[in-house]
Amino acid sequence: MKILFLSAQYPPETKGGGELSTHIIAQGLIELGHTVHIVTSGHAEVEYHENGVPVSQLKLGLKDKPLFERAQSIRAAKVLHQHIPDVHDYDIVHAHDFRSALMLSELHMKNAVVTARDYAQISGCTNNILRDGTVDPGCQGTGELWNCHRVAEATVPRKFFRIWQYLYNRPYRRNAFRAIPNQIFISHAQQALIQKYQDTSGQSTRVIYNPISQEYLNEPLKKGTAGNVLYVGRVEMYKGVRLLLQAWKILAQKNLEAQLTIAGAGAQQKAYENLAATWGLQYRVNFIPHMPYHRLQNLINESEILVAPHLWVEPFGRTVIEGMARGKVVVAANIGGPSEVIEHSKTGLLFERGSAQDLAHTLEHALKMNYFDKKEIGIAARNYVRDNLNMEKIANEHETFYRDILSRTI
Repeated sequence: MKILFLSAQYPPETKGGGELSTHIIAQGLIELGHTVHIVTSGHAEVEYHENGVPVSQLKLGLKDKPLFERAQSIRAAKVLHQHIPDVHDYDIVHAHDFRSALMLSELHMKNAVVTARDYAQISGCTNNILRDGTVDPGCQGTGELWNCHRVAEATVPRKFFRIWQYLYNRPYRRNAFRAIPNQIFISHAQQALIQKYQDTSGQSTRVIYNPISQEYLNEPLKKGTAGNVLYVGRVEMYKGVRLLLQAWKILAQKNLEAQLTIAGAGAQQKAYENLAATWGLQYRVNFIPHMPYHRLQNLINESEILVAPHLWVEPFGRTVIEGMARGKVVVAANIGGPSEVIEHSKTGLLFERGSAQDLAHTLEHALKMNYFDKKEIGIAARNYVRDNLNMEKIANEHETFYRDILSRTI
């Protein structure tokens, strides 16, 4: 098959796990014998190869946050068609983020596919979470938008701007996603929440998990330093970082020999650093604001426990499977994608979403587990990822979905 991938960002420039997943899937499809071409957005027109995957960077403007999303998407579609005039000759054209999906919807193709990686199609805020942690319905109605966490954290002038932007563009997003005939969700939890508010009956849909990078499976497992607990991700409210600090404050009162590392940047990073100091945790919590992806595996190797305290319905959770692949005890909230790949007490530990007390209790349990119990969970977690989330398996699942699409459109 001749396949075109669309992604607003692409390695080596990445914002999160979505771009990495897109790259791994592209590599897997190429190994299966397919031709895959990536189109990404940038400030200059550049052609390059990323680990054998051909990439075209075009001036699509997909990294912007426009006031009028439809106008921007129409312009981007025209630029794409000018540079890729044979775009309609591809067997499959697959958008891997919501801004690429909006652009793709303007091409009106039967063989178009979108992977939903957030909640942009049902919510003004891609995370669909209110300032108090409510996720269902989240940022759905006009009233809820006032309490949307992205609106709440904005300055007063920007609050009105964001509300207007969300209200104006949300109907377009809904219609644009519905106009794409085929949609992939990256967890059943994400699919359920989106389908509760978005009619996908006219689409062919499928759940396909994200793949693990092979490098996480190649190296032998490393024990890590006793008591080292690691959080990796955006340092923001919806990721549950404040909740994690609350739990760590509870653990600090028990004088456990443990150190927490928070690796990542985000809107609330400075506020959480100050909060940790206010709570007397400055010597028990280490903030690493900038962590290049190529150093992440070593950081995971050095840890004993990886924690995912998310408040939102995490669509998948790449760092969760990376921790599992490295044989770590992963402690995750019992909501979203992580709760589907972790079997409690067998391949990881789950705690009650939003409960600092239960998170503290679960972390304490993990820290006090003996070496052999930790090793047993770590090996089971690694085996699950190796057997179910390897590049070849996930690429095969995409190939099967593509062939089903083509069998209906020929």
